[in-house]
Amino acid sequence: MPEIGPMNQPEDREPMRPVYPFNEPGSSIALYEGPIVGVAPGPRVGRIELSCRPNNGLRWHIRPEGSDGRVDPRPASLMVQRRGGDWTVEAHRRNLSEGWINMARFSLPDARLRRVIAHWMNLPKISGPIGLTTSDADGRRWWLGRWKTEVDGWILTMDVRPDYAEAMAEAHTTHLYLITHVMEIRRADDGDFDVESVEQLLDCLRVTFSFAFGRWVAPVLPVGYDAIGDVVWEMWTSPICDPAKRIPSAWLFKGRPEDLTELTRKALPAFRDQRRPGFARFQMCMAIQAVESGFVEQRILAAAPALEHLAWANLVSGQRWSRDDYSNRYAEDRLRFLLQEARIPTDIDSVILPALANFARPESLDGPTATTRVRNRLIHPQTPEDQIYRHDGLVQDAWLLSRHYVTLLILHSIGYRGSTVSLVQQTGWEGNAVPVPWADGEAPCPEPRMPPIRRNGRRGNRPS
Repeated sequence: MPEIGPMNQPEDREPMRPVYPFNEPGSSIALYEGPIVGVAPGPRVGRIELSCRPNNGLRWHIRPEGSDGRVDPRPASLMVQRRGGDWTVEAHRRNLSEGWINMARFSLPDARLRRVIAHWMNLPKISGPIGLTTSDADGRRWWLGRWKTEVDGWILTMDVRPDYAEAMAEAHTTHLYLITHVMEIRRADDGDFDVESVEQLLDCLRVTFSFAFGRWVAPVLPVGYDAIGDVVWEMWTSPICDPAKRIPSAWLFKGRPEDLTELTRKALPAFRDQRRPGFARFQMCMAIQAVESGFVEQRILAAAPALEHLAWANLVSGQRWSRDDYSNRYAEDRLRFLLQEARIPTDIDSVILPALANFARPESLDGPTATTRVRNRLIHPQTPEDQIYRHDGLVQDAWLLSRHYVTLLILHSIGYRGSTVSLVQQTGWEGNAVPVPWADGEAPCPEPRMPPIRRNGRRGNRPS
């Protein structure tokens, strides 16, 4: 049952209805049932669905006949009848009766949209400040379930499914996929918009929300309506999405919808900044890969290009340093410069990161130097003494601090001024969020002194 609460809230609303009903954990979502042409000598009764078990993706199935012959290994063009017309879908065969689809778009020529309904897969329960209420056979129920914001000329409204807790309990146990939220997208002036603009918006939201919660989440099955309410655009995709699971990886606490609003309002302009095309997207994607992808060593190596990209984007592309200024400084010094500029502490907490602190103590290294040396020794070990595995827990600590740096520097670069949950302290209440270090005061962060030019020769396993 959803959370029960007062029924006389002035902001209570009826929940939005998804176009495709909320599925049970692991249950497929039927997208099309009817005749399918293109994978057999004649029309066959078939089905296209979004499979949610064990791996998500678009699947097609037909009922084969004895005369269908051998499997053709070439891609197929399925012809399906829907919304009063014939549509072609590019597909691939697995055998005579089934296969998969990467993407399908159904769009009228020069479609102009008034609103879009998108479904979200495996989002955490974002506690919106607006109450939702509905009635069913079990009575009347109420829950805080709507998040709404205006950002970059768009109005985004997102509702959580009423049975979220029960549905996700099973999905967490079995690592399945399910629709958790439904979102409506409109222009703030209630005007029309084109398909390309909403596809770009959805991609930005996909990466931004995934960055916030530390795992890939995805908008799926968006449906676009014109001014008179007719469907004029729809898109099916095999989503990039992690299965539902509990991992302590989110820097944004789901119980603070104001922080999600602040992040979204800063991320959208950063994504479409033509002075830095693709910069914010690349950095966030690397940050997501640095969370739970593969071995801990792989996560460190995913954080490394993000840190390097942040330094280059802010210092060289930002026309603050010349290329020679950049290349003549060590990587750790460039990183320290960015951290000091954002007021992010550079010391190592020996209680939270004991292994990294022990590694750094003999040479009095700070955080930027210690994490850079661990990364460099992973890639370029020079002597047996360089082996970092002699230090129990060192790789784990270096990963935690590297990811902490990546996350805060991305947030600083886009101008975020909300709160974050610690990514290095792995115990405690998940809602223990604190303001970002640069949020205090209105004055800009002072620029640190330019680091010294690097000397010839190596300096303790420091990369050039």
